[in-house]
Parts: sequence; C-alpha cells; structure tokens
Amino acid sequence: MGEHDDLLRRFQPALRYDSNEQFFADSAAQYTDAPGMTLRRVRAGSKPGALIASAQPAGEEPKLSLAFLGPKIYGNGDEVQKTDVLGVRGRDYRAQYVKLRTSRPDLNNRMYGRAVQANGRLWLQYWLWYFYNDYQLALGFGTHEGDWESIQLRMGIDGDTPDVAVYAQHRHGEKRSWEEVERLPDSPDVPVAYIARGSHASYFEAGYHQTEAWYDIADGKRPAPKLVLEIVEDATHPWMRWPGRWGDTTPRDGRSDLDQSAPTGPGSKRHWRDPNKLLDNAKASVLRQTPRAPDVKITRGARDKLEIAYDFSARAIVPRALVVTVNSRNEKGVPPITHTFEEVADEPQGTITTDVPLHPERHYDVYASTVAGDPPQPSASQFIEIDALHAEKDEPFGQEVARAVGRLFARIRGDR
Repeated sequence: MGEHDDLLRRFQPALRYDSNEQFFADSAAQYTDAPGMTLRRVRAGSKPGALIASAQPAGEEPKLSLAFLGPKIYGNGDEVQKTDVLGVRGRDYRAQYVKLRTSRPDLNNRMYGRAVQANGRLWLQYWLWYFYNDYQLALGFGTHEGDWESIQLRMGIDGDTPDVAVYAQHRHGEKRSWEEVERLPDSPDVPVAYIARGSHASYFEAGYHQTEAWYDIADGKRPAPKLVLEIVEDATHPWMRWPGRWGDTTPRDGRSDLDQSAPTGPGSKRHWRDPNKLLDNAKASVLRQTPRAPDVKITRGARDKLEIAYDFSARAIVPRALVVTVNSRNEKGVPPITHTFEEVADEPQGTITTDVPLHPERHYDVYASTVAGDPPQPSASQFIEIDALHAEKDEPFGQEVARAVGRLFARIRGDR
C-alpha cells in the first residue's frame, strides 16, 4: 500500500456524464486484452504495418496485454518505438464497445489514481480512459480511437485537504480553488466533474462550454456509478509510460487545435511528471447559453420500432439534424446508442418511422437534441420515457415497483 493511497481514495472524483454519452471511463485493458486488438509497428506517414503482438495470437507473435507494454522495452524484449500503435479491428466502434462491455464487465467503470510530488507539493492525479472519442466537429473532424483525460488536485500546505483543482480540457486545463469546486452533498471530500459529450473533457459545472475549436456540451444528467480506483505507480504500472499511440487514427489536416489523432498515454503528457505544467496552462471555461431543447414526440410505433413526430417549421433556424439517444434500462452494462436524423433539415415538419428496434419487455430512456447553425451547435436535451408493453416474464412485484421508482427519478433528472 502506498503512502498516499488513502488520500487518493478519499478525494476520488465523481463523474457526471452527458445524457447523450455513448462511451464511458473504463479499463485501458480494453485496448490490449479484448479480441481483435493488435500492436503494430508504424513508419512515419504510413499505415499500421508489422505485427508486434496480438490479443489473440494466430502465429508466433506474443500475446498482447497491458503488462506487455513498457516505456522502452516490450515484454518479449523488443525495443519500443514512439510510432507503435494499438489498433481496433474494424470501424464499428459502438458495436465493438457494446460487445466488450457485456463480455468483459470486469473492465467497466475504472479510474486510475497516482500521487506525485512537484515543487514541494503533493498532487493527486486521476486518469480516465475512454474507448473512443466521438466528439464530432464541423466537417467531420475530431473523432478518434482511444481517449485519455485527467483530473488533478493539489494538496494544501497542511497536506490534508486540496487547495486547487485542475480539470483537463482538450489542449489546456481549467483551475478552481477547492472552495469553489462542487462536491457531493453527502460526501464533501468528493469533487464533481461534468464530462463533455463525446470529447470527455472535464468541467466544473454543467452547461454549454465554448472551446478553442468549437464547443462542448455537458448536461450532467447521467451520473456515473462509483468507478473502481486502480492506484498506479511507475514501478508497478510501466505501461502507463508506454510512448506509442492508443489507436491508429491519424490527422486529416495540419491544424493543431483539432483533436483528431489517437492519443499517447499518460506518461507522455507533460503534467505526468510535473502537474504544474497543466496548472500553468489553465484557462477559464466560457459558459454560453444552451440552445433550447426540441419539443418532439417519440413513441413506440408499429412493429416495436421507434417513431418520431416533430415540427420545427416555426423556428427561425431549422435544425440540420435531430439527434436521438436511446438507453435500455434493462440491459446492464450496455451503453446507449445515438441515432442522427438529417432529414429534418429538408422537411421541417413530419413523422419519421425508424428502423430502431424496441424490445416489448424493456423500458427505455430517450434523449432528443438538435444540431443547428453554422458552425453546427447542439441543443439541450429533451427527456422522453418509453415504457415496456408488459413486464418481463416472471418479474417479481418488488422489482416492478423498483423499476417504477427508477422511471420517476429518470424523469426528474431529465427535467433538470
């Protein structure tokens, strides 16, 4: 047990996801242990080439795992190159993510914590891994495989309570004094972080945040379960300092302000060794008024398919798209799925009969938002509840009551 493990557990942040979030903070082993994952050698300017290791070795290559990775040498003795990449098989990221979360629930809901001394002060660092960044910028930029984010707390002179918090946001961070940081009402030591939709940047408050590239929206309507905290140290977790890329997404242009490359790991970040690097680069987040939520009717239509009735004809700016996120409460571990309907731009009023299936024995939480303007901007989310046609077979009465209570709280969260 490390000297500062108790502090790391005591001040572990609580996450609040956006209602439309599809990818959550999990174990980084998703990119090494899952079927189909590979580690390849890449030459500058070329696509992934020679196979170094695989999660499912088919030949003589070594078996891939987090323990196989290292800062300079791999588990088989080969030298590490900065251009090496971990890759995902195929490009249907959500389908792979759903399969992985249901087949390996032991990898779900994870956070990494470490303590580091810098300039005579103790810092608590929390690192978050996400399977995919689907932060969809204008013109399709911004999405990439893999995503590493961080939250930092600087302990005060007394060493018992933080005095500053720094939340990472894209290429910089935002800082606040500990007194200004929102904390859980029943756990005053636990800071709250609002996670932006798709980009996973961390914010001190819910809302619509202006960024250097475009925007971030973090409504905080989907509280995360308490994440398993894995405490890491350089000696016991050398994979954190592996210098390659967690994903094979490459830039589409030369702009440095757009997040469109798969990330390097925590040990490659400047604030890994010196947390003051992120503190010194911190900026204030700019909150904007969130565009109002749509008023649409979403129901269970014929043949148990999602049906949407909408009317945007009275709006000054007709939305470019309607975004609908569907979450099944009955399927534990399965992330929501988001559907985009661009036909509303051509027909501002109408009904969409979708191919989105709804199981007759399942309850669904649905969030609807729009994207409008140039550059495109998302709106707040409208919450819609779709009940099951009938209870699941042999469902106990107490469980049915519990579902009803859950639906009530979901409605309350959706009205926030």
